[in-house]
Amino acid sequence: MKKLLGIVVLGLIVFTTSADALTKSKKTKFKTGQLYEDTVFWEGGVTMKLPPGQWEMIAKWGWSVSSVRANGVTLVLREGNKIKAAVGFSHIDSGGKWIGYINDWLRSVFLVNPTDGCYERSEYYLVKRSVLGAAFNCLIIRHDDVMKELYGADKDAYKTSGYNQGPVKVWIRKNNIEVPKIMLSSEHIFYAPSVRNKVLGMGIAINPELYGAPAIKFGTEETSEFHRANIDQYPEIKKFMENWVKISAKRHKIFEKNVKAKNIHKLDLSKYGVAEAIEETKTTVSSSGTTEELKECVKLFKANELTKEQFENCKNKVLSQ
Repeated sequence: MKKLLGIVVLGLIVFTTSADALTKSKKTKFKTGQLYEDTVFWEGGVTMKLPPGQWEMIAKWGWSVSSVRANGVTLVLREGNKIKAAVGFSHIDSGGKWIGYINDWLRSVFLVNPTDGCYERSEYYLVKRSVLGAAFNCLIIRHDDVMKELYGADKDAYKTSGYNQGPVKVWIRKNNIEVPKIMLSSEHIFYAPSVRNKVLGMGIAINPELYGAPAIKFGTEETSEFHRANIDQYPEIKKFMENWVKISAKRHKIFEKNVKAKNIHKLDLSKYGVAEAIEETKTTVSSSGTTEELKECVKLFKANELTKEQFENCKNKVLSQ
């Protein structure tokens, strides 16, 4: 999915977004080679309060076809010549034209892509998603074999969304960067035509060894201690990953708030330590609020964004809150 969002897996940052970062602001002007600190602002309300340090923007991409345009950026935090963490933002704007065709294309890219997508895969540690008609909300937590992500042949299958490895490879070579064997990442993607005609995404990753994880012995995707088929053999690694899941779940709830996801689109992440946010949402939905959510289901159905079965599921989800 990282290539789908233009987020270079080699580095996409970490940690949670603070409440202060929810402040509305104009989009940050990103420039290659420039350093950033504190809070940065992306399309559609996506906001990140960066952990302390100077974050360098190392890659920028963009493309457009007719009314559809997309772009993204990647920022990296270094510790010496090592990658410590990085953050990637991306967006695809459908332009509001030929929406039915665009929705079908987005589904093929994000939900049924043969090499990466928002569905269960062996290399993913956790996938949570909500699909309602054309809308989708996705959280992917995984470990990344960095060399495979940068140089693996299957990663070139879908170039349309700007997975731009070239600038990153140049940056690594010019700066004599030591590439980590494994990085942990979480990916956050949201699209709902009833909210806005944009796919919004951010990807976050860390070099776990520089954040207190035990030294990594196995550096391939299949052999990694972080692989869910292997992780039970390494209690300390598993504990580290479980904490990463909790951080990522909290981050996703903030992401949902930033992009103005509606209740019918939100993920239930209570199992991963964010039950309070979900309970708060439930208790603040009044009868009038429920009515508005039901109206939204009807609106989507009339716009042919939902099948009859999906419409019934939409209603049931609202009424069960």
